[in-house]
Amino acid sequence: MPLTLGDRTHWRDRIAARIDHRVETLVAKNDPTLLSRVAEEARDKAYKSLKIDAQRRELEQIKKQSEQMRKREQRLEAEQRAIIKGTTVEEEVDESGYYSNHVVENAVNDRAKALETDILGQSELGKQVITLRAEKDNLLDTVWLATSSTQIKDYDAYCTSFVRSGVSGGNRRRSESFRPGLLTGALASRAG
Repeated sequence: MPLTLGDRTHWRDRIAARIDHRVETLVAKNDPTLLSRVAEEARDKAYKSLKIDAQRRELEQIKKQSEQMRKREQRLEAEQRAIIKGTTVEEEVDESGYYSNHVVENAVNDRAKALETDILGQSELGKQVITLRAEKDNLLDTVWLATSSTQIKDYDAYCTSFVRSGVSGGNRRRSESFRPGLLTGALASRAG
């Protein structure tokens, strides 16, 4: 019975694995660094024979400098996080990761947003910009209420209305308005 393609591939891979294992065993017993030395020497000769060895050395030097710059950059970022979070630099170096840099960026963005509002408030044009931004922030609520049914609008008015409360005698929001099950409360209260 002839072997199928899958059978042939299986036996080829199995025999290749046994040969690789035998090579590893021989090298490990006699000269463990042989293969890595040969590979390095072969690469050196390949760069030289292609006449690109000078460029390779310069690239290696640039990579080393880049690694040093990357480490310095990580250290400076850790220092920033430590100042913002009130921790030590060493703790921040240990915790450096993808999300850790967002601590600094978020803090800077939040502070800049607060300062931007203060700076805008110093001029008439800036005050108009602040007013327009506030309108923009409330736009979703405005559109939602404008397109909602009358019952929702009445309930919203009911939730935000102030009435005399018998408990403390002061003006308070109706406690019932915070119960979602009383959606029809606004209609019932107006009818009664």
